[in-house]
Formats: sequence, C-alpha cells, structure tokens
Amino acid sequence: MKKIQFLFVILFLVSFYGFGQDGYLPLDNQKKIVYTDVATPEKSKDVLFLNAQKWVVKTFGNYENAVTSENKQAGKLVLKSYTPIGSPSFEYLRYSMTIDCEDNKYRVTITDLEGISKSQTVTALGKKQNDEILEKEILLKTESGRKKKSIAEEALNQAKIDNDQINQAMYGLLASLKLGMTSDDVR
Repeated sequence: MKKIQFLFVILFLVSFYGFGQDGYLPLDNQKKIVYTDVATPEKSKDVLFLNAQKWVVKTFGNYENAVTSENKQAGKLVLKSYTPIGSPSFEYLRYSMTIDCEDNKYRVTITDLEGISKSQTVTALGKKQNDEILEKEILLKTESGRKKKSIAEEALNQAKIDNDQINQAMYGLLASLKLGMTSDDVR
C-alpha cells in the first residue's frame, strides 16, 4: 500500500512539473486563484475525516491554530494557515483550505492566497500575477535595446519564479494531504 501511495505522489508531482511550470497560477472562472484535488480512496467518511485531522496536526503542529471550522457530521474541515516559500518576492503564503469528506471520496480546495514578503507586506494573489507575466513576456518580445531587454528578461524570470514557487508549495501541500488521506495508520 505504501508503494501505491508513493506512486500517486510521484505521478502527481511529475504531472505538475511536466505541465505546470509555465509561470501561471491556476484561476477559476471568477479569476481567483484556486487549487483543487478530488480523490476516491476506499475509506468511510469518518476515516477520511480522522485522517484529515491527523494530517493537520502532523503538517501544522497546532490543530486549534490551523482549523477555523470543523463539522464531523458533514465531514468538513476549514483551515486558515500559512506555509514558507523561497520566492524572490514572498517569504510565506497565507491561504484558506477546505477539506470535504464523503464515503470513498474527498475534495480539497485552497483559496484566498496572500503572499507575505520579508518586510511583512501582504499581497493578495490572483489574476494580476498572471497578467504581469503576460505583460512582461510581451515587453521582452518588443524590447530592442540590449540592456532594457536584459532587465525585462530578469523581471519576467523573477515573476515566473514567484508563481512557480507558489505552485510548488500548493501542489506539494495537496500531495502531502493525499498521502495523509490514504494512510492506513491507526494511531
């Protein structure tokens, strides 16, 4: 079973690195950043909910600080937390995560992303980060001066690194949750 879990995580990460490294963040139809995952492990709603709770403790340490709402009967956990990232612009990401458990299925959604810089400046993340990449790509293509082109290329690379680090952190969180949700650990 551990080999199958490991294979799922590897496939998840390979698909991310194979298709997700374009510098863009995933947007919903309202142009807000959203990361989602749906899985169908053969476990009851109660076991999935318990696994989600264990994962929260293992990942965030203090359950009470991370969880803002829980409803065992509905199989729903809502978290508000942050994770460190190593991007040029942001030191941490703050986000909301909702885990909905049903029999043999769970859905997780990560929304409301904010980047926190080293100077503690908070930036709401969304469509504008993708628009900046597009603008910088266009500027790079239209710039003719060598020095200005070099500056434009550096700005584009930094913006792409920021977004790729955000994607990596959020997809890594989803992969970690997937391992936790499929765990057979009875502790």
